[in-house]
Amino acid sequence: MLNMKRILMIACMLMFQGLVVCKTVPVTIPEIEAMRLAHYLTIGSECTTSLSSYLEKLNYAEIGWDARVALSVYGAFSSNEYIKAQKVRNRQMQIHQKIFDKADVIVVPTTGVTAYPIKDDALKTGELDYINGAALVRYSIAGNFLGLPAVTIPVGFDKAGLPIGLQFIGKPWSEPTLIHIAFAMQALRIADSRKPKVFYDLLNSE
Repeated sequence: MLNMKRILMIACMLMFQGLVVCKTVPVTIPEIEAMRLAHYLTIGSECTTSLSSYLEKLNYAEIGWDARVALSVYGAFSSNEYIKAQKVRNRQMQIHQKIFDKADVIVVPTTGVTAYPIKDDALKTGELDYINGAALVRYSIAGNFLGLPAVTIPVGFDKAGLPIGLQFIGKPWSEPTLIHIAFAMQALRIADSRKPKVFYDLLNSE
């Protein structure tokens, strides 16, 4: 597992004739665990609220155990807890804004783990792997919870040959900068790219 607290930030990003000149600065984003919990509470509460009219008529026997557990947990959150989660969101937005005052992008792995096997009984009972599930979204919280733009590109493979991604998170309205960085980084890694056994080229006009 990668350490969430130590994050590399690309600072002083300069674009000149297609070249990227940058300086990397190690930073620590505080209260990461609090943000993760506030994010989970927020999406759970909003999910329950948006589905409230349907949940009254829902036959729980028709859904998997994973969905049943999730809905039960989400429905247990209180309005007071939701308000506290939004206070954490506002605090984290201020923390990230201070980071972006001196840097252009935050660089993190796309996920905390590579793809993990789905258990044999998942089709029958559903898939509820909280440990791996939490690791998968560990580095996407800033984008999801704070609404920050982000882009991810493939950069390598683990020992099992599963793909590893690198994510660039930017300040609000920085999509052009993120696309430039991703394009330059992907060009450096293009020789190492591998197509999966089943591959559909959606961008091929033919």
